Amino acid sequence: MNYRKLTALLLCTLLLASCGTKKHATSPDNTAGIEAGNASPLQHIVQNIVQNINANRQDETFATAKASLTLAAADKSIALSGTLRMKRNDVIQLSLTTFGILEVARIEVTPDYFMAVDKMGRQYVKAAYDDVSFLKTAGISFHTLQALFWDELFLLASGNTAPTEKQFKKELEGEQARLTNADSRLAVLTFLVDASTGIIRQTTVAPHTKGASPYLTWDYAEHANLGNKSFPTKHLITVANGSKPIKATLSLSNLRNDSDWETRTNVSSSYKEITVDKLLSRITNLSI
Repeated sequence: MNYRKLTALLLCTLLLASCGTKKHATSPDNTAGIEAGNASPLQHIVQNIVQNINANRQDETFATAKASLTLAAADKSIALSGTLRMKRNDVIQLSLTTFGILEVARIEVTPDYFMAVDKMGRQYVKAAYDDVSFLKTAGISFHTLQALFWDELFLLASGNTAPTEKQFKKELEGEQARLTNADSRLAVLTFLVDASTGIIRQTTVAPHTKGASPYLTWDYAEHANLGNKSFPTKHLITVANGSKPIKATLSLSNLRNDSDWETRTNVSSSYKEITVDKLLSRITNLSI
């Protein structure tokens, strides 16, 4: 697999992760199975579960880690190492290397643009969200991706505003709570949460069609402490891609809150800029 295709696949995983919603509307809290005066302790917790989830949001501004990334599609896969660096409300940077030393690709996402740099092919793509019609229509923004990487509750097209209790239907399933927002005509957001801890274990974005496969399934298999709160260190990501879904496993280690790094990437003038349409064409025809 060449690194131009790798860059396209990574951008697909990051930016096509949600097929989204154009806007959201507040709907009444429809908490299933929770009757006043006739509820278990967990059911009482579920009544205010969104508040509990939001309380788990990280206090740290920076999150950095060594990264191990495995990508798979059909019967082929590729594994790379690298570094993930994030600054809250400012940037997500994923640098990928071969043999642990040679940087071959970099993904950089900020509130203003997303960029993929193919260092082997000496080319890059950079675009604002509003310049890409499907991102604009779907309501996908930097804050969508930040919430996914930081394991936080979100609604598409809502900016950085934390959701509220009344924006979800809530159901208790054993030790987990299922939170659903189906207000959008384009997608249904679902979060599976540990009822007792308020930690999100899975996020899905799915069509309204009953029984249809989700556009995105993002599982959080492991967590570690960053500062005084939990942070996801193993991400299992599945992105719909017709009959051949793209799967990614992102494992993080040496989790820190380092701030001594450049938050913006300067691309050499010798690199060739390619269009978003060209990148999307490569994603559409991608094979590993």
